[in-house]
Amino acid sequence: MICSGGSVPSGTYSSLVIAGPCSIDSGAVIVQQNVKVLAGADLYAAFAGSPLRVGTNLNVGLGAVLVLGCEPFAFTCFNDDPNNPTMHTNDVVIGDLSAGGALAVLAHHNRLGGVQMTGGGGGFNCIGRSALFGSPAYGTYEDNVIATGVSITDWTSCWLGFFRNTVSSSGVNYNNNATRDPDGNEVATNTIFGDLNCSGNTPAPQIGDSGGSLNRVTGTTTGQCVGLVGP
Repeated sequence: MICSGGSVPSGTYSSLVIAGPCSIDSGAVIVQQNVKVLAGADLYAAFAGSPLRVGTNLNVGLGAVLVLGCEPFAFTCFNDDPNNPTMHTNDVVIGDLSAGGALAVLAHHNRLGGVQMTGGGGGFNCIGRSALFGSPAYGTYEDNVIATGVSITDWTSCWLGFFRNTVSSSGVNYNNNATRDPDGNEVATNTIFGDLNCSGNTPAPQIGDSGGSLNRVTGTTTGQCVGLVGP
């Protein structure tokens, strides 16, 4: 299945290629193998009642946008009441969510096999982007359950956050990320079964104004994140 724009019809597909601005908003979409968001394309999968299940990996290409999942208050579903949000999604990626040079990756309330994000973010600026409805480019992972390791490296953007995630094994590597917003690189309220390694980030990882709490880490914490771990 190739989507070049508009809605992805509800159904089961062996694979799915996103080649333009596409939304999963017409019911459940089950992909037995990979989902690929091609360079410059956009996938909006943040509509309650239209879950996405990916059998292997979800790959996000150069300059592409991924909006995966939604929940009340943290990121309102596109089809919810913004003044009184109550809906959420439960999207699933059995393999890795991987992004190489993506413009934006927004992941909320999902089950993910792992996360590999390298480069991208649109540069050291907070310029509004039409693909994000005027918002600056940014990256965030919030309220996800992640089965294996997380690697977020070399991201350069307006802002980047990692909140309230549970990483079940292999820990988190968060290195060489830069944000134009001095309140960026917020890493808070996560439960990490494994190590938390942070180095080369500008600004250094912080709680910031997130209202979050220190992270729980069962392994070793190194570098810039040493002060972000509770008992």
